[in-house]
Amino acid sequence: SDSYDGDHSSDTVSENASKSLEGSKSRRGKTWERVNFRGNNKKKVLFSSQVDVESGESKENERLIDGKVSNYSSVGISGWKSSRRNHKRFPKRRLGSPGTAPLRLDDAMDLLWEKIESIFLKLELFISNMPSLVGSLALAWVSLGVDWFKWYEETFDVCHPTDYHSAACTFPEFPGCFHCDDSYLSYRLVLHFHYLCSTISFILASFLIGKIIIAFPVVRDELANPTTAAPLGLLCMALEKCFGGNLGWIGLSITFLASAAQTAVAVWFIFISVVYKTLPEPSWFPNTTGIGLAAAKVFLYWTIGGYCLGIFSIIAFFIFYFVALYRIHANEKITAIVCWVQLSGPAVILYGFTIFGQPGSDEDEMALMIPENKEHFFRLHRKYYMPIIHLFFACCMISMCSALYCLKTRWKSFREKEFSPAHVGFCAPLISHTNAMQAYRSSLNKFSLMPSDHIFKNALYRYWTLSLIAGTILTLSLSWKFFKHLPVWCEIDVEDDEIPPEPDNTEITRLLQKGEARDAMNQDYVSAAVLQANESGALVRVLRDGKMKYVRSRRMPSMGFDLVMNTSELMSERERLLSSVKYAADPDTMNTRGSSFDENMSSSFIHDPNAIRASSRRNRMNFLSFDAATMMRGDLHHR
Repeated sequence: SDSYDGDHSSDTVSENASKSLEGSKSRRGKTWERVNFRGNNKKKVLFSSQVDVESGESKENERLIDGKVSNYSSVGISGWKSSRRNHKRFPKRRLGSPGTAPLRLDDAMDLLWEKIESIFLKLELFISNMPSLVGSLALAWVSLGVDWFKWYEETFDVCHPTDYHSAACTFPEFPGCFHCDDSYLSYRLVLHFHYLCSTISFILASFLIGKIIIAFPVVRDELANPTTAAPLGLLCMALEKCFGGNLGWIGLSITFLASAAQTAVAVWFIFISVVYKTLPEPSWFPNTTGIGLAAAKVFLYWTIGGYCLGIFSIIAFFIFYFVALYRIHANEKITAIVCWVQLSGPAVILYGFTIFGQPGSDEDEMALMIPENKEHFFRLHRKYYMPIIHLFFACCMISMCSALYCLKTRWKSFREKEFSPAHVGFCAPLISHTNAMQAYRSSLNKFSLMPSDHIFKNALYRYWTLSLIAGTILTLSLSWKFFKHLPVWCEIDVEDDEIPPEPDNTEITRLLQKGEARDAMNQDYVSAAVLQANESGALVRVLRDGKMKYVRSRRMPSMGFDLVMNTSELMSERERLLSSVKYAADPDTMNTRGSSFDENMSSSFIHDPNAIRASSRRNRMNFLSFDAATMMRGDLHHR
């Protein structure tokens, strides 16, 4: 009986010990698989410590099999105590000393730091390649907030009109200023929506500001071509509308800085357009007539400055608008998005011109309290101010009809294009047109003798509301699609991309330098500036070997307001341009070079060293030559 029990217990202990040995080995294997050390020394230390643990556990198992230990639970306890002693022993040693295993916390911290660095690199890449047309979304969002806020003020009896220089004017935003009872819930909701739209606009504008700071070579390259420089004025307009009349001296400072930057961009844009010998088209409006918005915001702080900017924008409008209006119907190669931008030209001018219907100072406001002065003020505005406002309103309606017609005629080719940053160029012009209808209605209510229930005023109100609803839906839908595609546009893969030539080494540049690739009022080919932008591609930042590098690529899906061309379209349009201009070179040589868009014209350079670089006289006078674009890019080493 005793021997039988002993044999049974001995077999049981042996069987349990064997299972314990197999379980410990499997647990050790799993533990070894889960641990991932990077250094070879760490692996050696861990291996040596594991050998000690295995030898200790094997001796323990031998004692169990021999029956020296009568209780199997002592294996777990002894192993646990041994593990506890090892864990207590490691922290007492200094990290990194010879013969010690590293703490897992350090590995976690290293991994966390690598993740943080990776996030910052992606954020830097994200901002560096941010499309400039995000400014269109920024302007559209802040305009939505202002327009819906003004719509509420003019529609409901909660708000009452007041003067701009009155203390009751809480939001001095054109057109019109109102005093509202903030105890109503509906007013507070609209006010918070106004704040939300301004916040979204500022965040979007901050992306472009960050791009200017951390990736200025990209911005400088965009400024070197009229096609890619066209949307930059939208950023200034968005900042002016966000901060003009708000946030005290902070709003004043940002408004003046944005207005000064927009004026400088306008002067540069006109100069570079003359250098490229391009003719006005609607893509010019954000950088030229868009100064009318700056005029309205500067007027809140400096009357004379607002008047000067307003006069400059009006002169630019009358010079550029009618030429652009004719060219979009005479040249089918101008894209549908560029045609749609024509809405912003007269719209911003009408909005900015409303400053001339306001008293210029507190003294003028006080003078209007005298009935004779007030009657004289209104009589002059009915005689001179209102006819000009009517003219700008007529231009707005003409532009709307023209934009819809151009969209219809170009829709078949436009809908075949994939979604690109240029598509959001539809947002800001429509919201600007809505804002112009509001400004015109405000002037009509103030100076016109037309009764309030007149059929024209009722139709204008309905059209204004319909435009505001349509602009809101369009902005929301295009914003969603924009952010959905944004990661693909910002993280550009150029590994298998054919690197395009530098802008100075393209055949279009040669034609531009000789003055032969100028635009015409009637033409059946794409503008040379657009072709050069497509041929040389965009300057982008890519991550290679853990470092940021600048490379040229044609993977960016848009060039300013224009959609990027594929290779076949680029070749076809370039051949059309080459056959349309009077080219002085040998026609046979020209035909042999017309088969590749990245030809660097080495043979032409051998026969005529001055074919690509400008003459010495033009090098001395960069402010009158095409080399100004080269100076802007900073590619002086090519000469």
